[in-house]
Amino acid sequence: MSDFIAWLPDADTLDALEALCAALPRAWPAMPPLQLRRRAQLHMTLRYLAEGLPADPTLLYAGLAELAGRTQRLPLRLDCVEAWPGAHVLVARPAPSEALDALFAALEAVAVACGHAPESRQPRPHITLAYLPRGQSASALATPAPGLLPLPIDACLGSLSMARTAPGRYDNLQWWPLAEPSGPGAGCTAR
Repeated sequence: MSDFIAWLPDADTLDALEALCAALPRAWPAMPPLQLRRRAQLHMTLRYLAEGLPADPTLLYAGLAELAGRTQRLPLRLDCVEAWPGAHVLVARPAPSEALDALFAALEAVAVACGHAPESRQPRPHITLAYLPRGQSASALATPAPGLLPLPIDACLGSLSMARTAPGRYDNLQWWPLAEPSGPGAGCTAR
């Protein structure tokens, strides 16, 4: 069991991600059989909590609630699929975003202030779509022909969740909506 701060996509985004998962075998027909993630498993980890939740998570939850209240919803454009050979996964990656980078930095500050060790790795925002069978590599994947993958996927990162692994899914322990957009062109509209 592990705990992490996550974005759990809304129903429309989950529909689009399921369609993307279903298209992967057609995009790479020579790929060994993929272990596609199920709808209940699709998420973006925003900050892994290696130490897990403290016995009393009140301070952490208060910090996350405060952060969510001052952070506007973020538009995300999932615009590519990458193979991560070392992890044996295929992931959807969002386009670079200063707002997303700022959210990662703010989440890091909250976690460290609540007693978690600083994250040693640079965040690589992604949604895991599929795992390769053990012993198989995706290191030589060619770029699929245009139109084979239903990309880009436009989404709205509209909330933070405290999630915990469970068999075949992730349990949402706590949830905080991000702030409503203010002004023209700010944030995004949650669906």
